[in-house]
Amino acid sequence: MQIKYVKTIVGWYNIYNIETGEVINVTPEQFAELCPGVSRKSRLGCLKIDVSNTKPLFAA
Repeated sequence: MQIKYVKTIVGWYNIYNIETGEVINVTPEQFAELCPGVSRKSRLGCLKIDVSNTKPLFAA
């Protein structure tokens, strides 16, 4: 699944499901768990994640 992410002004992350447009907001810790290869200094980006990781995040 492809996602894009944007770090908010308070340091949390908005994660967008590219296919559906659904948006969720996660803590920095949750984001690091979901996307371990992304630097904490990153403000925005896009990447592909394993579908098994998205089940608790995005509704089916």
